[in-house]
Amino acid sequence: MKQPELGKKISDLRKEKGLTQEELVDLCNINVRTIQRIESGEVTPRSYTLKTILKALNYDLEEIHLEERERISYSKRDFNIINIAFWTGILFIILDSFNIFLNIALDFNIDVLGGIINFKGLYFITQIASFVLAIAFYSGFYTSGKIFNSTLLKATAILMLVVAGANYFFSVFLMDSNDFIITTFGVVSLLAYGAAGIPFGIGLLKLNNQLGSYATITGIFTIILYATMLTVILVFMSVFLILPVMILQLILLYKVKEYLQSR
Repeated sequence: MKQPELGKKISDLRKEKGLTQEELVDLCNINVRTIQRIESGEVTPRSYTLKTILKALNYDLEEIHLEERERISYSKRDFNIINIAFWTGILFIILDSFNIFLNIALDFNIDVLGGIINFKGLYFITQIASFVLAIAFYSGFYTSGKIFNSTLLKATAILMLVVAGANYFFSVFLMDSNDFIITTFGVVSLLAYGAAGIPFGIGLLKLNNQLGSYATITGIFTIILYATMLTVILVFMSVFLILPVMILQLILLYKVKEYLQSR
């Protein structure tokens, strides 16, 4: 069990025994400031300190581990989905980066392929392929939400996939439209991604109880990325943020894999 959940557990056990922090200090001979910081989640106690505190509270350390295992349950299928999401996520990031390049070329009417390959045909194929990979990628976050009992993460993972699917579809459908329609679509797309992405980032951030500070970092940067899209006028910042944030999200899926393998 990690902080701050561990600190809350110790605080609850102490209160169940009717003890003040000072009385607990007398029982386990630990500095009162240390107890306060542990209970508030500021620090993670060393194994010896934790055992001493739990012994004073007549509570077995193994019971904490058992409680945690009971809360986190998953099937082999869930693990396989996370694993597939991680590996396809690598391809998704590569292909989505290529799609950004193609979109820029399309906006400025640049024939980057020199007529060797039909540009619009390639654009259509890459958009479809990106959507297929997006399904696998966001399925990993949906399954993570299922494993860690996060309704927010499950709902926003589906929402992100819906927004991505609509974006890929209309990008192809409106490819030959006039500048006004394309610009309007671009603004609507940014607003949709921003509205879906911010709560998605909050869902990632809330995994910090299980995955620690890395989930917090990934969640915060995800929120920042989609906040820049939601403002529209700060969208230029998202160009620099999107690849690092997607890599952070990919590594977070790997952290979920590691967490499940350690159970």
